[in-house]
Amino acid sequence: MEEKSSLISELVSDTVLLDYKTPVTKVMPLLEKYEAVVITRNGEYTGIIDSRSLSRQKGLNLKNSNALKYAEKTPQINDSTSIDDLIYYFYKTRRKALPYVRNGKIRGVLTRMTLLKILLSLQVLKGMKAEESMSSPVIAIDSGASLSQAKAAMRENKVNRLLVIDEGRFMGLLTNHDLSLKYSVTGERLPEMKTKKYSPSNIRIMEVVERNPVAIDASSDLAEAARQMVERSISSVLVQSGGKPVGMLTVFDILESLVAKRQISERKVFISGLDNYTYEYEDDLRETLNTFVNKLEKIKNIKVNYITLHIKRIKTKSYELQARLSIDKYGTITMHIYGEKLDRALASLLSTLKNKVIKYKEKRIIFSKSAPVSDDEIAA
Repeated sequence: MEEKSSLISELVSDTVLLDYKTPVTKVMPLLEKYEAVVITRNGEYTGIIDSRSLSRQKGLNLKNSNALKYAEKTPQINDSTSIDDLIYYFYKTRRKALPYVRNGKIRGVLTRMTLLKILLSLQVLKGMKAEESMSSPVIAIDSGASLSQAKAAMRENKVNRLLVIDEGRFMGLLTNHDLSLKYSVTGERLPEMKTKKYSPSNIRIMEVVERNPVAIDASSDLAEAARQMVERSISSVLVQSGGKPVGMLTVFDILESLVAKRQISERKVFISGLDNYTYEYEDDLRETLNTFVNKLEKIKNIKVNYITLHIKRIKTKSYELQARLSIDKYGTITMHIYGEKLDRALASLLSTLKNKVIKYKEKRIIFSKSAPVSDDEIAA
């Protein structure tokens, strides 16, 4: 049976909730204290901002930018979120933290480092090797290159880390985070204050290179790599063989390996009918359905085979929802509902479905799999 994360308050990190109009220049100092900040609009969750949200942009024009521009909407997690779902959400979003919700309110964030601690405590990484999960080959750059050249190399090769070579020898590691910090310093200066000294094209990477990066042997256990990341609060380690760099191992590489090994998929949840107006809500819908499935399976003798949700937008804010819930030994329940707002319509639909499941379980009615219950039989 899939493990539950059993999140408790001690595992959740503090964060701050900011209005979407907050200037990014006020957000950046907060990212030195918090792994991520939560952005809201009219009190509703809009997204999160972490250092990756900013570093992925092509050139940071911080002046006159507000938080909404950089906020990225992610799934929200809660105490019923399973370990597999946590792994998948962090893998899919590549975020450093995810919002944690309790009693309908965001109480903090769960960080990737905390997830690694959970995985280590559960021995999920047992038997996995660094060389099987590392990214290889690694991209190198000469120590005489500028910040602009390093940024261009990362963008061109779609990587966040570069090996720095000096006269043919490995001398250190350069990360996208290092570049972002340096770029933000130069970018904050007003145009009239910029000089050659502060231009990214005239700053050598030698000034920001990490000269003694943490390294592990290619034959090391993946758990050891994760332990190093947790203990040193780093997101990557260099992988060596015979004293020479052969690859990079990141938190994302570890999550990707786990997704493949555990064959994680959202196989119990299927969503269809999304269009250009509703596609942006897919992650929220999937999270809601996964939470619904997890809660149902806490009911004794209830095992959900799958749930499907088809969405049809009738007007700008009107929706028709059709759900099919298949329960082992009970059969399939099909239900339609109409609603003015998508979130309210879905909440009503799932509430009715849960009540019907409880009702039929109490009456010990066994549905025939070959004859699903009709809408008329269970219409609210």
